[in-house]
Amino acid sequence: MENYSNNKKYQALMAKGKEKFWRYGLRRVTIEEICQEASVSKMTYYKFFPNKVALAKAIVKNMMEEVMDDYSAVILSDVSVEEKMTKAIFMEFNVSKGISIEFINDIYKNNETELIELLEHYKNEGKTMMYSVLVQAQEEGLIRKDVKIEFILYHIDKVFETLQNEELISKYASFREYSLENINFLLYGLMPKKR
Repeated sequence: MENYSNNKKYQALMAKGKEKFWRYGLRRVTIEEICQEASVSKMTYYKFFPNKVALAKAIVKNMMEEVMDDYSAVILSDVSVEEKMTKAIFMEFNVSKGISIEFINDIYKNNETELIELLEHYKNEGKTMMYSVLVQAQEEGLIRKDVKIEFILYHIDKVFETLQNEELISKYASFREYSLENINFLLYGLMPKKR
């Protein structure tokens, strides 16, 4: 596969595609709109992407590769486990920044298999990294020793399953707000945080 990362037209399509998808979702955005805002012809668009889903996939892959690189750097850093967990959660929060609920709904509701498989791949990669952090956190007493790491990871998986629950997601103003709710619930449960 050819690398277009230095091509200005490719980068313009990626930037405008991300901007439009994150704001309006996948279904409501047309290739024509992306091309017009990126100042790129449709013929050029099709040199890079066979369809709209391919552009969305490239955008998600690019974003997730950057996130995984940052995540790896945090995991391998010499900071405390508590700081690693905090940074990992902050990165999780930033991933969702700007992504519309429509975009996530469009992927799962329309069964966009390629995008679902891509998200699953990165979810599993993240789980593997998170496992080591959770084990270390448990050893240092930041997580109760009587809770199995697999139990925590199971509940993280359940959070991903709620992405398909339109009724639940519709209760939130943004995907970022929904993500923060999930993170806080995983960390603190139902009880108010101790001050």
